[in-house]
Amino acid sequence: MCEYCGCRRIPEIERLGREHESIVEIADEAYAQRDDRAARNALLDRLREALVPHAEREERGVFAEARRVGMGGWYVADLEDDHRRFKEVLDDPASLDVPAMVRLLEDLDRHIAIEEYEVFPAAVARFDEDQWNAIDARG
Repeated sequence: MCEYCGCRRIPEIERLGREHESIVEIADEAYAQRDDRAARNALLDRLREALVPHAEREERGVFAEARRVGMGGWYVADLEDDHRRFKEVLDDPASLDVPAMVRLLEDLDRHIAIEEYEVFPAAVARFDEDQWNAIDARG
């Protein structure tokens, strides 16, 4: 995860970053267990349990504020579309065969990299203290 720009000094970014780390750990475990259907499905359930509230938090916080300050509305919309797709796919993990699961995990990895290395540093550069306080208040 991103450690180069100092964006983790912002409490909300720190929290979202820790959640990303947890999500990546679960995804890595699911990949490692890809040939054990029961273990894989249990891990994909855990992934959904971690990912859905995380995505909701991003959308009502950093993404909403990014839109408000004109930070690439289409860009944010693409990330929100990813969130919806991830949730939809993870609603029925048993329907995923191994290649579909691998594609999902690759997409999730790409998505997290965009947030960590592009969105979060840009937000730190653009948002002021009042905006971070508003994000914190939205919880």
